[in-house]
Amino acid sequence: IKINLSIAMEGMYSSVSNQLAMRDTVKVYLRNSTSPYSIKDSAKAVIDSLTQTALFTFSNAPSGTYYIVANHRNCIETWSRTGGETFIADGSTYNYSFVSGSSQAYGSNMTLKGSKWCIYSGDPNKDNTVDASDLSLVDNDVNFSTSGYVATDLTGDNFVDTDDLSIVDNNSYNAIGIIRP
Repeated sequence: IKINLSIAMEGMYSSVSNQLAMRDTVKVYLRNSTSPYSIKDSAKAVIDSLTQTALFTFSNAPSGTYYIVANHRNCIETWSRTGGETFIADGSTYNYSFVSGSSQAYGSNMTLKGSKWCIYSGDPNKDNTVDASDLSLVDNDVNFSTSGYVATDLTGDNFVDTDDLSIVDNNSYNAIGIIRP
């Protein structure tokens, strides 16, 4: 199963330039569409900064109906729309776009920036909720002028600064967290 997936991360996406600040890796899981939603396969790919798209190849998943679950290093895990997607393991390439509408995510769990829907940024500790613990991590790294490829750099500019702090503060205030079946 091959999925050409379009996805944008809130902190890294600029609606002015219509691109991500950097190319970055996303891991995608195919999960059964029925409880207990077990993982059938996973794949990693690098999202292109210009197109917000990458090709994910799942070599071990049989034909079936699956949720597409996107996981980025500092974003809320995001599940595809209610009911999942049906795939036939015949080598075909399927297209799925999280950026085209909020209904593409389970529970419409995304935010609109310009004309693109983005997965929520602000979860560097990966506990599936943006809260005070994430805020503390980013705040500490702002105070230490942390730089480089770190989870607390939500904007992808290789510096942890007040721009990153603002994102996690807003999403913490709004109690942003995972929404899944």
